[in-house]
Amino acid sequence: MFQEKVSIVLPSYNGEKFIRESINSCLDQTYKSIELIIVDDGSTDKTSDIVKSYKDERIIYLKHGKNLGQARALNTGFSNAAGGYLTWTSDDNIYLPSAIETMVRALERGRKIDFVYANFYEINEDGEILRPVKVRPPKSLNMVNYIGLCFLYKRIIYEELGGYDPEAFLVEDYEYWLRVYHGRFRMKKLNQYLYYLRFHKDCLTVRYDSDEVAKQAQKVRDKYIPAALRYYQHGWRAFYKEKDHESAKKLLMKAVILNPFNYQAWRLLALLYLNSTIVEKIRRFKRSLKP
Repeated sequence: MFQEKVSIVLPSYNGEKFIRESINSCLDQTYKSIELIIVDDGSTDKTSDIVKSYKDERIIYLKHGKNLGQARALNTGFSNAAGGYLTWTSDDNIYLPSAIETMVRALERGRKIDFVYANFYEINEDGEILRPVKVRPPKSLNMVNYIGLCFLYKRIIYEELGGYDPEAFLVEDYEYWLRVYHGRFRMKKLNQYLYYLRFHKDCLTVRYDSDEVAKQAQKVRDKYIPAALRYYQHGWRAFYKEKDHESAKKLLMKAVILNPFNYQAWRLLALLYLNSTIVEKIRRFKRSLKP
């Protein structure tokens, strides 16, 4: 029986500590028609030796002469991919054995679906589960990246949208998902848990300040989301993060002029025009309700 090939791109930069687990999780999939394209992004550790120790013919090994960043490593990988279905993973994360098969079947059952993504577990450095994470519907992308790192999409997406944007540092994936969502493609979340996302001291999520990542995320959102929503998000940030109430008022007024049904913007405006003492009392009351 014919199986459409799945291309898995695995970019790595000095990932010797966990890359073997990541490679094994790709090769041990119940869905066997895969190619694993490992892009060594200028590593100076033993990553190369580890990859070359494998004799599996499904592995394609490519290496940059110097570190070019994740987006360019992904683009190198996908430019060499032959599969009809595409995905990528990280050198410190792990697929469950049935992950690729489950996502392939979802794409094949839903002929009009172009992109699927699944729930995942967060794990620590030792592989112990920290918590399960449920992904959210595609429309949530307008607010935050809820896709995670377990996904599969049809080759037509790559053919029409091209590669990942090197300028979207730290949010290369999010920028791409926004392009998919605001394009003509249909996305679907799956309820299965199919992936382990590892947190450790060297992972990008930990190494970079969360506020820096949030600013980068807002920057890419601004390129794609409707203007009314963009003004609301900037007004929210001015209100809650920057404590700049005058700017918040102006931004939120623009949001409600463009979309009078944006009740969240109206709520923030109401808070802004209330006495500051009342606002602080409301905040303290809300905090007291949290467990």
